[in-house]
Amino acid sequence: MKNKLILILLIIVFGTGVSHAQDSEKYYMNKTISYDFEDATSRLKAALKDQGFGTITEIEMHEKLAEKDFEIKPYRILGVCNPGYAYKTLQAEENIGLFLPCKVLVKYVDETTTEIVMVNPSVLMKMLGNKDLMKVADEVTLGFMTALDAL
Repeated sequence: MKNKLILILLIIVFGTGVSHAQDSEKYYMNKTISYDFEDATSRLKAALKDQGFGTITEIEMHEKLAEKDFEIKPYRILGVCNPGYAYKTLQAEENIGLFLPCKVLVKYVDETTTEIVMVNPSVLMKMLGNKDLMKVADEVTLGFMTALDAL
């Protein structure tokens, strides 16, 4: 009886978070934090690592655009991945690599403020209509939400 109660509580707690992510129609989640651009990036990477995600790509978009004479505030695109989730998604949909790695943005607001923007996989994966893929997307979304909340 005790085990069933614990299981029900876990479903309620985790199910609510995932459901909330699915109910949101926004394709991203964001949070503005009171850290400079570099410190925010370091803290973000640590929060993602705590959730099992590593940074496998890093693009300095402001530098790339500056090469073509366009100027924007510092804007970093991180490609983050959890190998276990990546494997599961590839098993569910072989062309999912078009969406991998997941994108996370670090956007300079001012010297002491940075905005973090993360993709919402639960919303994006709805368009594929693959129930197995949605299960993994919900797990990834929950991990992203937890990392974002930790900042």
